[in-house]
Amino acid sequence: MFRWTNEYSVNVPELDKEHQFLFEALNDFYEGLKQGVPKENLNKLVDSLVDYTQFHFRHEEEIMTAANYPGLENHKNEHRQFIEKALEFSTKFKEGKLLISLEVTGFIKDWIVNHILNEDKKYSSYITKVH
Repeated sequence: MFRWTNEYSVNVPELDKEHQFLFEALNDFYEGLKQGVPKENLNKLVDSLVDYTQFHFRHEEEIMTAANYPGLENHKNEHRQFIEKALEFSTKFKEGKLLISLEVTGFIKDWIVNHILNEDKKYSSYITKVH
């Protein structure tokens, strides 16, 4: 399981709530894998995780834009690369060319954790000053 702790807080309550939801969505997906839920259900979980991640990234970028965050372009590039990879996983899974495994889930979990702890923490103090 993937547990939220204050270590992940970016001190922007609305973004912390969105990050917490990402943790929950990833946990739901992980549990579905472990329990062997049907592929159609996993498809829905994959779609909802990707959709929510895209929503969250847009919202985070809007907040960074409003704050004139100087690292915005690099951050957007990180988001873009992750979405491309996630969509690639999703497409391959739906076409039967990829078995979603704990390895894929681990990649997604590690990316989210590292992104929050490394990239999102960079904007944390900047945004809380101007937000």
